[in-house]
Amino acid sequence: MTRVRLAGQGDAGTLTDLRCAFLEEMGQQLPDGFADHLRDWIETALQAGRLQAWLAEHEGRVIGSAAVNPYPHLPSVNYPSGTGWYLLNVYVKPAQRQGGVGTALLAAVGSAAREQGVDALTLHATARVRGLYERHGFKPSLDAMRLPLA
Repeated sequence: MTRVRLAGQGDAGTLTDLRCAFLEEMGQQLPDGFADHLRDWIETALQAGRLQAWLAEHEGRVIGSAAVNPYPHLPSVNYPSGTGWYLLNVYVKPAQRQGGVGTALLAAVGSAAREQGVDALTLHATARVRGLYERHGFKPSLDAMRLPLA
């Protein structure tokens, strides 16, 4: 059975490994030193509360993760309390896919978001996994734009 738990400081290395696997699967070639930089970022962000993450485990082995970057949002009808979470890096190791791990991770994140009074979860999804998010109530949004600065 899959167990999902909140990640802690001691999980930064595991979160780094899963994030790197995710990025490489997305076709990114990671430069030398990237994993070390990422691990430092994750450690600092977890400690500062800029990142929350969950790990899915099966038989004592980590098989997936999900993370959120909490963000303040100017209150509006869609953000009455002014709190949002950006969901990222929902990743399940290839051998464990299609077994409900992604669903378990999304359920844990959704439960935590409701408990903490988060107004909305937002994300960017690839076409391959869009159906998973839609089954959990996510709706497409066509208003996002991006200005690359780096």
